[in-house]
Amino acid sequence: MLNVDISFSYGDGKEIFNHFSFSAGRGEKLRIIAPPGSGKTTLAKILTGSVPSYSGGTLSGNVNLDGNPILDLDAAHRMPLIGRVSQNTDEMMLFSSVEEEIAFPLCNLGLDDEEIGRRIKRVLSMFSLEKLEKASTSELSGGEKRRLMLSILFAVDPEVYLLDESFDELSPEWRRKLSCYISESERTFIILGSHELEEMAMISGPVISIGEGRAVPYKEETLPCFSYSKRLSETSLTASGLVIRRRHKGLPDSDSFMLSVPSFSIKADECIVITGDNGAGKSSLSRVLCGLLREDEGRVLFDGRNINAKERRKAVAYLMQNPYEELFLPTVMDEAKSTGCSKVEIEKALSLFGLDGNWYTAEISYGKAKLLQALLFYLLNRPFAIFDEFDSALPYSESLKAVRLYLERGAGVIVITHDMNFASILPGRHIKVKEGVLYEC
Repeated sequence: MLNVDISFSYGDGKEIFNHFSFSAGRGEKLRIIAPPGSGKTTLAKILTGSVPSYSGGTLSGNVNLDGNPILDLDAAHRMPLIGRVSQNTDEMMLFSSVEEEIAFPLCNLGLDDEEIGRRIKRVLSMFSLEKLEKASTSELSGGEKRRLMLSILFAVDPEVYLLDESFDELSPEWRRKLSCYISESERTFIILGSHELEEMAMISGPVISIGEGRAVPYKEETLPCFSYSKRLSETSLTASGLVIRRRHKGLPDSDSFMLSVPSFSIKADECIVITGDNGAGKSSLSRVLCGLLREDEGRVLFDGRNINAKERRKAVAYLMQNPYEELFLPTVMDEAKSTGCSKVEIEKALSLFGLDGNWYTAEISYGKAKLLQALLFYLLNRPFAIFDEFDSALPYSESLKAVRLYLERGAGVIVITHDMNFASILPGRHIKVKEGVLYEC
């Protein structure tokens, strides 16, 4: 039995929890669904020991596991008791290969080589990572990184699993598999999310939310309707005969994938949804369209003329899966000023996206970081924008609002998602990547 009753404030005095309390019985699956900035990730870090040890702040209260207090234990000694998967997978990557990442915590547990090998083999099979065992972690797709982080936690197999937005970036197939793994496990699970996914709802167990620092009943988010004022535009982005190949450096003589795009087109003010399995090439296509990756064959045209990589970067905004790859400055206002926009434009955008210019970039939640990423490209006003898994770590209402703001400003928007509910709300054409080919549904 896990019993939690905590109060916590960061060093600036901002209160995150005020006697936030809940219990989870042995083997129980508890879902905590709450908006960005409500404290979900802080809760996960408190339970695993990195907050306040490494962040500072004032923590009081109790956390007991099977009647034993754990708040006095350091992070290393909590590892076999409570483990987590971070919503930001990159912040937990330490080594150059998949195998090394899984082996590291097992070595820290003092397991012998035979047991370590057995556990690695088991989780590689569970999460279909066998072919990527020697692959460089830096070259994995977002979904593959998520499966790697999950495989590490399942290899450690603590008493309590903390999954922080861990269904995000997984394909529907892998979300269903993860739901099955959780349901079949005898361990206790605490599943943190910004919105209830269909596959999460398959897991039997209680659901709560966070309100004003306390545990409150969860109110299901209604799927909203989506509409926007369409502007007729002839500005177009097209691609034909594209072939994109990617190789894992750790896997010589082996293509990680090859993507073929016979034809693709989008007009400004049009919305297109792209779906497909993890590692199928959706993000690689995005990087080609925005000039961050070179295609092997084919061409990309803007208004009917060939454009080079530099021109593509000025025509196509790419909101990457991990927002922190595009955020570098100390505060939200510093980031906004870097766009060169006027104070009036910046203040209006801050209001539209619900952000405070005084916030420190490194301290905002993952979901707020995504909204900041969207704000920056909104200010830059590119004719086209690619939202790559933007809906992860955000309520549907926030994700849809950002897409609508871009469309109503006249931008053509490509939305890449694994959430079929989210995809069903969005207007326009639906395109799928399957078996290495991009085609219309």
